[in-house]
Amino acid sequence: MNASVDTPVLSIDVVADFVCVWCHVGTARLDTALAALAEQRPNAQVVVRHRPFMLDPDMPAEGHAYPEHLVRKFGSMDAVKGLQAQVSAAAEGSGAHFNFAAISRRPSTVKAHRLILRLQNAGAEAGRVDALVAAIFRAYFEQGQDIGRSEVLAALAADAGLGAPDLVAWLDGDELADEVQRRHHAISARGVNGVPFFILNDSVGLSGAQPAEMLLRAMLDNLPGG
Repeated sequence: MNASVDTPVLSIDVVADFVCVWCHVGTARLDTALAALAEQRPNAQVVVRHRPFMLDPDMPAEGHAYPEHLVRKFGSMDAVKGLQAQVSAAAEGSGAHFNFAAISRRPSTVKAHRLILRLQNAGAEAGRVDALVAAIFRAYFEQGQDIGRSEVLAALAADAGLGAPDLVAWLDGDELADEVQRRHHAISARGVNGVPFFILNDSVGLSGAQPAEMLLRAMLDNLPGG
C-alpha cells in the first residue's frame, strides 16, 4: 500500500463476531475514533477491512435458544444478568445499545461473515460495507432479529444499498463458508483468541473494546507522518 505525507494511508483490520457484545461496543467506539481522526487529519485515507471470527465456530445453522445458551456458558441466570448489566453500563456513550430481552436466538454467524466477505471480495464500497456491519450488530443486539436467517441478512444488505436479486438463495448455499472457517483459524493461529481485535497497518494489534480516545491515539501514532 502506497502512502505519502500529503495523503497518509492507514489500514485497520477489524476482527469481530456479530454475536459478541464487546464487538458491538468496540466497533461503535471505532466509528467515533474514525470521525475524530477525519477532523484532525482530513487528508488521511483509512482502509477498514472486516475479518471473520466466530465465538461459536461449531454452532449449528439453526442456532440455540439464547437464554439457555448463556446459562450453559456462564453458569446461572444471575451471572448472565450481571454480565449484561456490566456490558450495558460500559456501552453508555459509545453509540452501542442493548436490548437483551428482545433476543431469542443465539445464531450461527457463518452467513453474516460470508455476506461481508462476498461484498469485500467484489469490491463493494467500503462505507456501505461498514454501514452494513453496524446494521447487523444493531439488528441483533438492539432489535433481537435472527441474523442467522438469510432473509434478515438480505434485507439488511438491501437497506445498506448492497442488495442483490440472488442474495437469499446465495446465503442459503455454502459458498465462501470454507473461506470463512479458514480465515477464522488463520487469525486464531496468529494468537487472536478474543475479540474485538484491531490490527493497524498489518503490524500493531489492539485487543478489546478500547476507548475511542485510545483508538484515536493509536491511529495517529501509526499514520505515516503522524
